[in-house]
Amino acid sequence: MNNKHEEILGKIKEYYRDYGAKKTILNFEDDILKLNSPNLSYYFACDIEGSNRKAHEQVVIESKNPKWCYYFALNVKGSNIKSLEQVIIESKNLGWCCDFARNVKGANIKALEQVVLESKDPRWCFYFACHIEDSNKKVLEEVVLESKDPRWCYYFALNIKGANIKALEQVVIESKNLYYCFYFAKEIKESNIKALEQVVIESKDSQFCYLFAQSVKGADVAALENVAHESEKKQYSCDFKDLKDSKYSKEEIDTENIKQLVKTFRNE
Repeated sequence: MNNKHEEILGKIKEYYRDYGAKKTILNFEDDILKLNSPNLSYYFACDIEGSNRKAHEQVVIESKNPKWCYYFALNVKGSNIKSLEQVIIESKNLGWCCDFARNVKGANIKALEQVVLESKDPRWCFYFACHIEDSNKKVLEEVVLESKDPRWCYYFALNIKGANIKALEQVVIESKNLYYCFYFAKEIKESNIKALEQVVIESKDSQFCYLFAQSVKGADVAALENVAHESEKKQYSCDFKDLKDSKYSKEEIDTENIKQLVKTFRNE
């Protein structure tokens, strides 16, 4: 919305509060329609009782603006869901496709899902599978697996009921991404702790060895401790069995290591 439109909208809202819907429609609706502004037409149709909703809807549809088509379909009673949805589909905007499928009653889930699938974007495939109940989770999962992206494989395994944990885990292992290997082992019950642990051990990263040993149930503490002590990062090594005897508290050690983990993640 440009500054002029914001000013017009502000003045109309003020006029509407002072003089009501009938006078607002009589004095301004025709002029607003002539502007062909989807945001102004959305406001009129949504908030001013008795406005010409069909005319305003046509302005929104002809604008080809997926944002205002989404909000019109979501909030304006009696809107033409199919026509507004078609603009969303043709825009191929994945965010609006997902929101339309998730929030608009009567949305064509399969058509919107197809746009997401054709994008091959693992992030939005995960989002669609996670938030849209009638989505085809297996097909969406295939896109996530094919992406070889450890982040979205981890999130898919963590959040989607019936996910192929073994296949998703294999992508994470092959990526050798320590962050997601650690969290996969820590958060996902069916994970292969030993296989994920091996990636961490082979990395010789004392920071992740520490985190893995402290946080993952069933971890080989002795092996991880040995790698940590032999690594070049002496400042992060510690004796896991004697944490209580350290001159630093466990809280201080945990705090420092998580800070380092966050720093490492930001630099990925």
